[in-house]
Amino acid sequence: MEELINQIEGQVQFNRGKNLLCKEPLNPFGFSPCLTSYINEHLFELKILNTGQQEILFTHLVNKSIEALCEANQFYHFNTVDRIALRKIYQKLHHQITSLSAHQIEQGLQHIAKGHYQALQSWIKRSNPFVKSLYSPTMAYLEQEVVCGEYSAPMQLKLLQIDMAHLPEPILDIGCGKQAFLVNYLRTMGLEAYGIDRNATASPFIYQADWFEFDLSTKSWGSIISNIGFSNHFQHHHLRVNSDYLGYALRYKQILQSMKAGGVFYYAPDLPFIEKHLDTAKFGIQKTAIKGTQFSRTKIVRL
Repeated sequence: MEELINQIEGQVQFNRGKNLLCKEPLNPFGFSPCLTSYINEHLFELKILNTGQQEILFTHLVNKSIEALCEANQFYHFNTVDRIALRKIYQKLHHQITSLSAHQIEQGLQHIAKGHYQALQSWIKRSNPFVKSLYSPTMAYLEQEVVCGEYSAPMQLKLLQIDMAHLPEPILDIGCGKQAFLVNYLRTMGLEAYGIDRNATASPFIYQADWFEFDLSTKSWGSIISNIGFSNHFQHHHLRVNSDYLGYALRYKQILQSMKAGGVFYYAPDLPFIEKHLDTAKFGIQKTAIKGTQFSRTKIVRL
């Protein structure tokens, strides 16, 4: 099972047009040579995977596919419904492959691969309609990257000008990143910190969750932090045609409401188009310019 996951993992890396496991060029209408070879050699094992093993495989494929897509373009957004739809695509793929007989594999895989790729294209266009205008029909599927990175805890604290000695608890990092550097650092300093991220590995204090679907009402937050995360995406949707601007505006309001009195929301980049509408009787706003950029950092205190 582990070998199968390792072999398939390279195939689901959409970004950069490469099979990252085998380092071979990836034909979008054909499986990579290493995956094809694996299927040829292990078709019987694929056919006899039990229900539990199939669930592990499909979950892994969905998670790695979405992770790879979001690494290529951080503004992709996938909710629970999208994940369920993607899971069905991989279930269908498994069924098609395991329905082949040994002498059908070569020709059958070519046909299956093309249909699978087209199904993935249709899925991402439904889940993220903006790709229809972002990528032309003749462009390599993910030729343009909008990458995101993870930053060290000291760098984030410095950029947002956070004084840990005056950081109300509990603390929530929205979009903490796969490695959750800031959350882990704060916890080593004895602070009650939690994080959410769509690509994070779940733990008692890290939630693998979409920031739209995470239940903010479960705690009365002392501090909420989002460095080049939520506000960056909100800014993107504010500027984009056919965007989810209203969804982000509603979530922004919910974030502020989830803070207890005296709670603080730190984020960058700033959001002047919505910050100007905040009730100054309820929220104190502090903004300072980020040197070398056109943006500012924002600190909002719930009064």
